[in-house]
Amino acid sequence: MVELSKLTARHGMTTTERRDDPSEELLLAVAAFQDIARIASELQGQAVRTAHEYGISWARIGAILGISRQAVQQRFDPSYTGSQPNGPETRLLGPVTRAEEMRHLEVAGTQGWKLVRARHGEHELEHAGGVWEITRVSVLSPRAMPAASEGWEAAATRFPDCFYVRPSTSAARRP
Repeated sequence: MVELSKLTARHGMTTTERRDDPSEELLLAVAAFQDIARIASELQGQAVRTAHEYGISWARIGAILGISRQAVQQRFDPSYTGSQPNGPETRLLGPVTRAEEMRHLEVAGTQGWKLVRARHGEHELEHAGGVWEITRVSVLSPRAMPAASEGWEAAATRFPDCFYVRPSTSAARRP
């Protein structure tokens, strides 16, 4: 319960908001662990692709993960992923530097583009309509991750950054 209390405190619930019913704390813990699992999975994917780019075979990577060469390639090889023929419209934003990426992502968000994947110098966007806000938080920063209770959803990770998006309700953000 102490660990759950610490976890919920990091996700925006204060001691005065806690009630005798621990359901809210438990739900916040479930959401936090979902974020942790997603981030870990994305970081593992980045590590696998980087190892392969450096010349390590899919078979050797698969052996480390305890799965076949084919399974690791299907899971992590970017050529196996992509938009489905009837799927949403996507585009790449880049090349951009870390210093300029947020400005470009914010402009794209005002045009209805939502971030779905981040790489160094390149971002994959999906046209979702509406206006999207975006924020970037470094995992090395003591700053808390944006809260789901405020409408933020985890969109992408690229070590050491986590990107969060939410629909904007402010007409002032439109160009």
